Amino acid sequence: MLEKQESKKWYGREWIFPILFLVFALVLEMVNFVTLNLGIMPIYFVLDLAVIVFLCGVLSFFKTGGGWWIGFASFFLLIQVVLNITNATFYSVFGDVFSISMMGLGEEGKNAFEFEFLNIPSIFVNLFVWITFIVLCVFLSKKTIFKASLPRKSKIALLLTTILGFQIIGAGMFDFGVNTIKLNAEAQKTASASTTIDDEDMWDNMYIKSVSLQKFGTYGYYLKNTCDLLFGGGKMSEEDQQKVASFVSEGENYLASSQYSGIAKGDNLIILMLESFDRFAIDPIYTPFLYQMATGQYDGAQYMSSFYAKNKTNVSEDISLSSHIANGKLYSSYYHTVGLDMPYSLPNLFKHDGDGSTEIEANYFHGYLKTFYDRVNVNSALGFDNVYALEDCTLEQKSTKWNDWILDSEYIDNMIDLFVPTDKRFFSFYTTISTHGSYEFDNPRIYDNLQYVDDHFDEYVDYVKNKTDLVIPTDKGVLKEYKQFKAFTMDTDKMVQNLFENLQQKGLLDNTTVVMFADHNAYYDDLCYKIKGIVKDEYSNIEANHLPCIIYNDELPAAVNDTYCSTYDIFPTICDLFNLSYNKSLTQGYSIFSDDIANTVFVSSQRGMYIKGIFTANLQDFVVLDDTLTQDDVNKFRDNLLNFYDKQEKIERIYQYNYFGNYA
Repeated sequence: MLEKQESKKWYGREWIFPILFLVFALVLEMVNFVTLNLGIMPIYFVLDLAVIVFLCGVLSFFKTGGGWWIGFASFFLLIQVVLNITNATFYSVFGDVFSISMMGLGEEGKNAFEFEFLNIPSIFVNLFVWITFIVLCVFLSKKTIFKASLPRKSKIALLLTTILGFQIIGAGMFDFGVNTIKLNAEAQKTASASTTIDDEDMWDNMYIKSVSLQKFGTYGYYLKNTCDLLFGGGKMSEEDQQKVASFVSEGENYLASSQYSGIAKGDNLIILMLESFDRFAIDPIYTPFLYQMATGQYDGAQYMSSFYAKNKTNVSEDISLSSHIANGKLYSSYYHTVGLDMPYSLPNLFKHDGDGSTEIEANYFHGYLKTFYDRVNVNSALGFDNVYALEDCTLEQKSTKWNDWILDSEYIDNMIDLFVPTDKRFFSFYTTISTHGSYEFDNPRIYDNLQYVDDHFDEYVDYVKNKTDLVIPTDKGVLKEYKQFKAFTMDTDKMVQNLFENLQQKGLLDNTTVVMFADHNAYYDDLCYKIKGIVKDEYSNIEANHLPCIIYNDELPAAVNDTYCSTYDIFPTICDLFNLSYNKSLTQGYSIFSDDIANTVFVSSQRGMYIKGIFTANLQDFVVLDDTLTQDDVNKFRDNLLNFYDKQEKIERIYQYNYFGNYA
């Protein structure tokens, strides 16, 4: 009788603490979902519950309610708290959520981080819930202490029963959740008209991170994320090999067709990716050279007035050089795990152009460290013969720390004979740095520019009020940051003008094509939202991502081109101008000058899919931004997005197994 009573006490203690852990894990999940405006709980709630139950079984190895149990339970919940806070921060800055592969950017994230990015309410709420859990556990632990006199064998049997019970229930629930995903996917596939990515495809590929989190929950999403990272790769199945081989062969040797096809054949190529160079970076007072190009006044320069972009710097680089990006992991991760062979990248295509009588070299340049984003390896894999960065220039006053940026004009002047060689045909790619931000950092290198900004600010204000829809800040702190940004854009203008003058002096301007575009908006210090008068978390307002893009070729008519385009369209447009054949299956964009550009869509690796007049975050809810657009326009946009993700499925397999290195 006594043993039976003590068994009940023992079981009571064994269950009250796991239930407490489960409840608080779900409370933290609700906090996360409410913070991110994703609802209350995940669609496949059972996946979350299954992993939590499984963790309860892991915790059962320790004396339930004891110090070790409370310590490990608190640790598991702390991981959830950190993920919640990280996601709240990512979402407020980028409209994005964290993925495990981003851990490879630890150094980059540490340098780019600023305390103003933090979502303070999220920190307080999550920490309050976590601390409450610890306090309750300690209180209940003291209240439920009893001396058990159960035989050792009974204790072991009860312990094993508890552990196995949790594990079996958790595994069963998880299997049920995955099977439910598959069943729902079958229903979606057999529907009369499939209008979205089915749930199994989303589970397998995690295409849209915020949607994946919303569907599968924190525990389901990050368990799958971690497993994909740790156990991805391996050997490619014969079925996948055949599928990818067919996909690749279907797109080989494609030549874009437009009125400007081949006008750059035999030219040199320069690409300038302008860091955080927002639409308000160009004006007639501070950036007169770029302003000429942006207003159709410079012979050979076309300004793409409807260019949009929203990706981290390294992602924008990679998209511009291939017209796609791997969704599952960073290129640097693939490079170090399975390899990164990319025969269809722009540097590789460019270097194989011609009859072999002229040496062709492709070089990458950057004003910061070449180890940042692992460019020294990734950009070599992309096909660049050399990767030059801050380490390679001989400037006396180099950057010494984050935010202490060099001037781009000084860097290019210092590297000009490598950047614009006269003894070979060349492709030079430069990613600028000075306009990066933060715009609070005091940089003596731009004191002269700042003085010029101040001296001509009344003239600039008059231009903004009469010629633009921009907002002049009234807050003194914001105004100071804005003036610093404008001072750095003056240096960008100087760099571009100096480059064009150098090309002219060397007799190379007439046979060099120059492409300039921004990687993303000026998000540091929320500058782009303040200057454009946009609510930061109004993600459907795509004007936040409306950025400059200029293409120069001496045979192009000077013009302002209103064709909608994005970063994905840079690669095919260059291939069109240079008459380079490329693999159409691997490109997610189109030549800006071709009729096919009407089918282009922009898909951000952070958040959002859109064309000029329509936005969606999940392929289900569409926000129409232009009253002239019809349901047919929405349907066309949706179909083009589905085509994008159909391609992406095969592209993911190519990187997951390094197809071109191991199977092609």
